[in-house]
Amino acid sequence: MFDHFAPPPVTATEPLATLLDVTLRDGGFEVDFHWPDSHFAMVAATGHATGIDIVELGYLGGVPLEHSVARAGVGAYLTPRHVSAARRDGLALAAMVHPSAVTAPPDLGPYVEAGLSMVRFVYHPRWADAIAALALDARRHGLAVAVNLALASRYTATELVDHATRIVEDMAPDVVYVADTCSALGPDQVGDLVHRLRAAVEVEVGFHAHDFLHLAYANALAAVAAGASYLDVSLLGLGRGGGNLAAEPLLLRHRLPVADPAAGPLLQECRTQLAATTGRRAGSLTAAVCAVLNLTPVEEAAIREFAALEQIGDDTAALWLLTQASRVATLRPQDLRAHWHDHGLVVGR
Repeated sequence: MFDHFAPPPVTATEPLATLLDVTLRDGGFEVDFHWPDSHFAMVAATGHATGIDIVELGYLGGVPLEHSVARAGVGAYLTPRHVSAARRDGLALAAMVHPSAVTAPPDLGPYVEAGLSMVRFVYHPRWADAIAALALDARRHGLAVAVNLALASRYTATELVDHATRIVEDMAPDVVYVADTCSALGPDQVGDLVHRLRAAVEVEVGFHAHDFLHLAYANALAAVAAGASYLDVSLLGLGRGGGNLAAEPLLLRHRLPVADPAAGPLLQECRTQLAATTGRRAGSLTAAVCAVLNLTPVEEAAIREFAALEQIGDDTAALWLLTQASRVATLRPQDLRAHWHDHGLVVGR
């Protein structure tokens, strides 16, 4: 057992799936897709710094009437300009197409030139032929293709496998997603569905979790354990109703411990801006960081004392420690202060 104030062990990042950020796309429903133009670059830059693999920017061609979005903003009608603004070396960019919303196939060429690398389609059996044609065009443009089996909890396991098999045969996607639209699935059910799909189809399987019952993270881990290789996440958990799987726990536990220390301030600023735009409370990250580092409440109090002495935010102190934990002498406030002055970041103070 570790003593209080002993330096925490080196944080071991756990193998995880490819992370696809849906903050702007699925989170866009919180603001009817009226995002400030600056948010496209901001979310992309933050995702790139914090270890996100793909950022989904919004929709091509609008959202359907049944989603009850009046006068949808720019995020529902992405232009190549939005894609270009988000472009970052090493970061993939995606857009979603809802087959019932598009009035004509989008001209994908300008989007590819701007940096788009993936298109995702919402699946319903009625739209199968339309998706097959759109997917073929996307592949001709060199885009990766994902098909999302929405409303997964409304299918039996056998039905879901049958639809996934048809999708693979007719649409040749790179990824088939299990999308828990109703947030009605539990970890055992998610694990079983993903396991069945992995056995039935020879493509990657992804999981899109909603968090109405606060099971999204547990469901995501169950999906990965069963073989899912893609997970959708959203900063602040942005999304309709109870929201989506929050990106922050996955980033803190699986990506940020080995990220550039500058990622922490970028994440904080992005969360602040998103909260201001959406009205969604950002909340503190300090307790979650302490959980990642296996720290006691006494050690958490020491971090907060150190932050007060340095006149920095608690989250700034915690995120800095996440990348420095293996290097500090002890977690006593005076030793944290000494290490901060030697290795601290002025950004975000």
